[in-house]
Amino acid sequence: MTDKSLLRTVADRGVVAPDRNRLQRFDWLLEALAIFVAEGIDAVRVTRLADELGVTRGSFYWHFSDRAELLDSLAAYWRDKNTPAIVDAVSGAVSLRDGILRFFEACVDPTLFDSRLDLAIREWSRRSDAIAKQMRAADNTRIEALSDMFKRNGYPMPEAFVRARVIYFAQIGFYALDVKEPMATRLGYTEAYFAAFTGKQLSTREADAFRDYMTAKFEHP
Repeated sequence: MTDKSLLRTVADRGVVAPDRNRLQRFDWLLEALAIFVAEGIDAVRVTRLADELGVTRGSFYWHFSDRAELLDSLAAYWRDKNTPAIVDAVSGAVSLRDGILRFFEACVDPTLFDSRLDLAIREWSRRSDAIAKQMRAADNTRIEALSDMFKRNGYPMPEAFVRARVIYFAQIGFYALDVKEPMATRLGYTEAYFAAFTGKQLSTREADAFRDYMTAKFEHP
């Protein structure tokens, strides 16, 4: 799910007093993002964007020096959205239970972590060394944050690092395999997932509280 406020912040970087009454970098980025996530990086073309927005190609070059600058902004939006969602969730956790459940929440809430965007970037990284480097850095940062959470909660190295890898790879694999599962079903596995990832037990009371919270959050955004 697109964070329009964040996207506008990315779009307006380096722009002095943008005129809100005319088509902006934000509008081009918003359209480019939708095409990128749905169809991949090759589909993000200046002519296609201009047609979708109902303007001329010249309007694009008023805001961007070239297509590469637009693509750099897409990557910047991804960097500013997805990795902080995971890092912030687990870095501020006050306990192992809190950290794992906050990680679960971040991964299933598209307003926090956009899995479709992450997969689109991952696909792009297979054809771009620069994006591949950014993807590796993001993966390492996320795993490091998870590893630090496990270490803070008494897990020695390298166990903390391996558990961080396991929980992270499992989540990325869930999206990569395009698993279709109702939220209620996924939440029903909360205790089993917690036990598998931590080697510890989550009480039914704690699991029910998390399920109630998540159900309410998604039913009443």
